[in-house]
Amino acid sequence: MDSGRNIVISDITAQLGISEDELPGQTLLLSYSEKDVRILFEALQNRMIALIGNDPDNLAHWLKTDNEAFNGRPIDRLSTIEGFREVIHYLEFFSR
Repeated sequence: MDSGRNIVISDITAQLGISEDELPGQTLLLSYSEKDVRILFEALQNRMIALIGNDPDNLAHWLKTDNEAFNGRPIDRLSTIEGFREVIHYLEFFSR
């Protein structure tokens, strides 16, 4: 993974209260540009903060807690682009 992408992932995972090791799909994210990776994470982060607040502990708790809508933990859905979209759409639904 290039250093620019490492910084993007490090910054955003820290803001979400999770470690890089907890994030699934690292290899998938290698296939996309730094800009695309940042857009995905920032969209997720913005939706989460709007609903949950800007506390990394609460954000991490939500990501790592089983949720019936995902048949598991939301963080596990982040292994694919479709999973990111699914989590973001779920959060958007509740922010209306």
